[in-house]
Amino acid sequence: MVKEGKSFNDRMVSRTVLPVIYLWMLAAGAVVGMGIYAPDVVLTNLDGFIALIAIIGGVAAPAFNTLLRMWEQEQSKEGDEIPTDSQHERDREAAEHEHQMEMEKRMEKPWGGGDE
Repeated sequence: MVKEGKSFNDRMVSRTVLPVIYLWMLAAGAVVGMGIYAPDVVLTNLDGFIALIAIIGGVAAPAFNTLLRMWEQEQSKEGDEIPTDSQHERDREAAEHEHQMEMEKRMEKPWGGGDE
């Protein structure tokens, strides 16, 4: 049964894991950006930057991998449903066409026809 709103796990992930992943990506991007614009600063403090990214990445990397696996499963499921959805759409359109033809047969005057 699906409850209304978010579960405890959903709230926990959105309050802890996602901010850590964003912080990790921000820190890594900042180091790369600083390495492009001020390589001498990065090279002299390289050990500190590596430690910072590694500490944050210790939590963020496994969580990020889990998110990617979940996304891949979702994409695979959507891909598997494409033939079923297409067949359903064709069947629905055929039934709608048959219904329209039946309704036109039952009309006394065709659309736009007749003298008025």
